[in-house]
Amino acid sequence: MSAREYHICSNCVMDTTDSKIAFDDKGVCDHCNDFYNNILPNWHTDGRGQQALERIVDKVKKARKGKDFDCIIGMSGGVDSSYLVYYAKRD
Repeated sequence: MSAREYHICSNCVMDTTDSKIAFDDKGVCDHCNDFYNNILPNWHTDGRGQQALERIVDKVKKARKGKDFDCIIGMSGGVDSSYLVYYAKRD
């Protein structure tokens, strides 16, 4: 098996230390392309995003009402997951 040539994304800091990373003809990695093509168009940091999150939280809570747990969230302890746990728990 031959060693892969080292390459860094022309848009971010990701490189070939990620063994499954792929680059397009402009040198942009698949992580960046996924973000720009799939995540960013649906990322609403305004009221739309807030409302969408509230609908998800309400749906989960209603489905689990009366059960021991109404929501389970994977938590790393970082800012993002900590905020999600806080947000889901608040009334």
